[in-house]
Amino acid sequence: MFGASFLKNNVENIFKVFGICDKIFNPVLTVNDLCISYRTINSWETSGLMLRERSNSRNWHKFSFVDFVWLNIVYELRQLGFPLIKIKKLKDYLNEKIDEQTLFEVKRREARISLNSVTLDRLVLLLAEILHNKNHIALLCNKEGGVYIYNEQLIKEERSGIDFGQLEFNNFVSISFTDIIIKYLSKTRIEIIQETGIINPMFFEILIKLRENTIQGLILQLSEEKSVQIDSGLFGKYNDFMSACLRLMLTIKFEIATVI
Repeated sequence: MFGASFLKNNVENIFKVFGICDKIFNPVLTVNDLCISYRTINSWETSGLMLRERSNSRNWHKFSFVDFVWLNIVYELRQLGFPLIKIKKLKDYLNEKIDEQTLFEVKRREARISLNSVTLDRLVLLLAEILHNKNHIALLCNKEGGVYIYNEQLIKEERSGIDFGQLEFNNFVSISFTDIIIKYLSKTRIEIIQETGIINPMFFEILIKLRENTIQGLILQLSEEKSVQIDSGLFGKYNDFMSACLRLMLTIKFEIATVI
């Protein structure tokens, strides 16, 4: 089950980031957007790896932002040789629903009403935590089915609940949610990203310029005294520069962003 304190502190982030949430579940992506073959998707569906059953057969090969994240997790684990039965166990873990009582305790009435209108789970909660709190989160998985949530903020505060001294890291692989979101922002059609609304207008404007290769540098103003700058000349390829810019904007809280 979810930790009570984590739920209390973070469930409203879903509303802050995704609003009424329906857009992140809209099936608007194609298999081409996923860069995964029809044959592979069909195999995973037969194995019970899809997050949600599809009631409309016309939308069978259409996918949402949440589907994109999950299917990229599956893809990475399969590339690393993880057995399907263990990935299905991970699916059940991330698909754990947020109970009605927890949603009822959300403070803001408009948030409570909208959150109660959709089915929310652990995966959506983690995505909201990343996008709202600018927190790096990854999955630590092993082939025996063990799963840990690597929450960088909680680890820094020594509140993760993970005893790293007991983990044999050579048996684990790390799947970064941040990397998957960067892939989504880098590859997905720009109009779909705008419709999904997972980033704010300032972030979206910079994303357009990055995708058009018209930015040579980026300055993030963290406070009146502190800023971070990144320049394209530090990278051999523009795509590496773009990924670095997106990573900064996803993991650092900033007040103003200036392009060069």
